[in-house]
Amino acid sequence: MQDQIILASSSPRRMQLLKECNISFKAVEHSFNEDLIKDKNPIKLAKILAFNKALSVSNRPGYNDSYVLGVDTLVVIKKRILGKPRDKEEAREFILMLSNKTHKVISGISIVNKEKSIYLTRKSVSEVKFIDINEKFIKYYLDNNLWEGYAGGYAIQESIFNLIVKKIKGSYSNIVGLPVNVLYSMLKDINYNIVW
Repeated sequence: MQDQIILASSSPRRMQLLKECNISFKAVEHSFNEDLIKDKNPIKLAKILAFNKALSVSNRPGYNDSYVLGVDTLVVIKKRILGKPRDKEEAREFILMLSNKTHKVISGISIVNKEKSIYLTRKSVSEVKFIDINEKFIKYYLDNNLWEGYAGGYAIQESIFNLIVKKIKGSYSNIVGLPVNVLYSMLKDINYNIVW
């Protein structure tokens, strides 16, 4: 019988990607305070956040023998890490920064099983280039709140963003929020029983 992954997240995008891969999971919100980590290196930061999200769930009673999956995804341009925009003004600033430029989407991905002493963390890096985004698109984007709740202020899986993506290099699912190719490799490395 397949073990069940515990996803340390309530992200609908991550849940959807796991469902599409037919990987059995249960979503449990992590309790880690992400503001505690101030590392400026985005790869290190994403990996530390992913690990601590997984660990915060694994430390709870009833979960120390579970395979807990933690993921953190960052949008980075010119060494600046773009989080979720606070408001429309910051969303406008972000989309203008990304216009006609290439940015990176970096994910840390961690699997923790305390009982089996499994503490595995990896990274995934993708590149996205947007076209020169015009004011008409930006107004629609802001007026319809398409920036809310997303790192960098956009969600690649929303069809409208296909209008402005010029080029993608690397994992598409990483840009959505969970690099499933990296997850699959990690599950194989720990001899996790995947059943299809």
